[in-house]
Amino acid sequence: MIFIILANIINVVCNILIIVMLARSVLSWIVYSGNQYNTQLGRLFQILTALTEPIVAPVRRLISRFMNTGSVDFAPLAAFFIIIIASRILTRILYALA
Repeated sequence: MIFIILANIINVVCNILIIVMLARSVLSWIVYSGNQYNTQLGRLFQILTALTEPIVAPVRRLISRFMNTGSVDFAPLAAFFIIIIASRILTRILYALA
């Protein structure tokens, strides 16, 4: 029973994290294209960046070690996949233990 509850909590947290990262990615296009750092969108982007940067920064460092992507940042996309894969692995392990 506890493992099922824990698996559901992990699933919900990972889904929220993916939504926050998606919002950060979309806002980055809007904020950088319009240079709107002083607006409410700019502040929201800064908050979302602060929340997701602890996950995206290590992925960015790992990607930069193996390839030069230029000005394109693939770290959020790679972080999406890592979060999804980790979530599925953890939930399957926890459901198997239940």
